[in-house]
Amino acid sequence: MAKHRQPFANNDVIRLNEFNKSSEQKLWIAVLAKAFDDAFYSADEGAALEALRWIKHGRDFNMVCRMAGREGTYVKERMLHKVIEREAAIINNHVKVKEATNNILILKNEAAKANIRKQNRRDYSYLPKYSHTYVDR
Repeated sequence: MAKHRQPFANNDVIRLNEFNKSSEQKLWIAVLAKAFDDAFYSADEGAALEALRWIKHGRDFNMVCRMAGREGTYVKERMLHKVIEREAAIINNHVKVKEATNNILILKNEAAKANIRKQNRRDYSYLPKYSHTYVDR
């Protein structure tokens, strides 16, 4: 049987801090949480890039932070390094995919050109085959 432990003092402080928030503040905290969730954990890279740009350059980001009871510049300072890393990873992934598709297109074009060259060759199969020992008399 497990022993019961008293919770740490910090747990009560966090719980009390959350009770003092208005429902409007909780809404804006959820908006910020959704933006960061989209930015860092979204499988849709377009949505992730849009969220990352909003965090970095959005005009209303600071306003949303204020309404959530946070300081916008502080949040940006703390998250900027992670935002830049995530954005670079997505962009590098896009570059790799683009290079791979370009390689496929180049190979496909070369195959098409070879096919055209093959079709343009004259067909001399109806002519008799002569060897180097053949002498016309």
